[in-house]
Amino acid sequence: MLNLSVIRRLAGAAAFVVSGVAAAHPHVWIRFAAHVQMQGTSVVSIAQSWRFSEGFPVQLVGIDTLPDNGPLDAKQTAIFREQAFASLAGAGYFSHLYVDGTAQPLGEPANFRVSVDHGKLVYTFTLPLKKPIDVSAHKVSLGIWDDSFFVDYEPDNANAVTLDGHAASSCTAKPFQDHAHPIFNGIVVPQATAISC
Repeated sequence: MLNLSVIRRLAGAAAFVVSGVAAAHPHVWIRFAAHVQMQGTSVVSIAQSWRFSEGFPVQLVGIDTLPDNGPLDAKQTAIFREQAFASLAGAGYFSHLYVDGTAQPLGEPANFRVSVDHGKLVYTFTLPLKKPIDVSAHKVSLGIWDDSFFVDYEPDNANAVTLDGHAASSCTAKPFQDHAHPIFNGIVVPQATAISC
């Protein structure tokens, strides 16, 4: 059975070039929300929700029957984790946390869940930081994107990245166009969020 990394490579190979400019063409669309978990002025983890375009990634895992709405059972969730989620570790689960311009490693995902909401598959999970980051002492930003643009991540709403947990009242999350980290060979500028206190 093909996993996401194999499909991404096949899709990448199928990308075409017109007049010397690569044509961006996502094959998977995800609307995301992220809740930055904080203790005072320190980021400790990032809880995320991904809502897939209809029908994906069900075809990857070979499950014939899903609930119309609600959570998948433990067996189905384990299949999704093994067949369609675990392979994203090499891409850092498409989560880009920068501290003073340097990419930060994130821990293994916890609390992975899969549900169906009005016909759309939804992943929820939490990525812990290797160590807390004091936002008051550093320039911190978070972006969720696929460098290859095979997966198109779009914010679920204007405030898709929020601060949760016990964030200090001085902390804010402000979206911006991240020109420092263009994707798809420099053609697409992704959206990121500046976290400051």
